[in-house]
Amino acid sequence: MPKTDPRIDAYIANAAPFAKPILERLRRLVRAACPEASETIKWGIPFYESKGILCGTGAFKKHCNLVFWKWKAI
Repeated sequence: MPKTDPRIDAYIANAAPFAKPILERLRRLVRAACPEASETIKWGIPFYESKGILCGTGAFKKHCNLVFWKWKAI
């Protein structure tokens, strides 16, 4: 069962208005692409894990990012 983290909801709610729809869409895309991924906060931003760190999303003053983590296929 995938694990969601309410801290991700809070992170998105506290993001700048421009960033909220971007972060919500990125979250939906990650969840759709890897439904077994769990959510967590690492280094102050949302991360998604499945057999290790998969990716992270963050909001900054004027931009958002999606960071893919170095991952070795199993």
